[in-house]
Amino acid sequence: MKKPEIAARLRTNIARAVTKTHTAYRLRLLSVFMQAGVDITPDMYFILRYLWGEKDGCRQQELADKTDKDKASLTKLLDNLEKRSLVTRTMDEKDRRSKRVWLTAAGKKLKRIVYPLALSVVEMAEKGISKHDLQYAQTVLELIYKNIKR
Repeated sequence: MKKPEIAARLRTNIARAVTKTHTAYRLRLLSVFMQAGVDITPDMYFILRYLWGEKDGCRQQELADKTDKDKASLTKLLDNLEKRSLVTRTMDEKDRRSKRVWLTAAGKKLKRIVYPLALSVVEMAEKGISKHDLQYAQTVLELIYKNIKR
């Protein structure tokens, strides 16, 4: 492959499209949250979404693994969520080296406000795309992810 072909291939590969899409999605989420007066970032939302839908009271390491966050980033996010009184951390009774992350009453209540906002962004993003095409895109992206993670 010649140098111009390599450069063109690198400019037009799927990673670029995924990055642009991810950035646009995060910016739209942030905009929608700000317009609604919700003081959280997209990364905070991803943490809260896991706690709302999967496992309130999970270990901090599990939360890092499930949300693809490194320990330092997650710690900073949880610090900010605690400052907003949306989560609290406690020592794990079975393993004192671990901390568990719990939603506060305010954190639980926020779900009713945030879920419709996030859903509006998903619906905007998926507008005009068939269910089949969305499922196919999801399958392809998961295969790419598996290839990269090998």
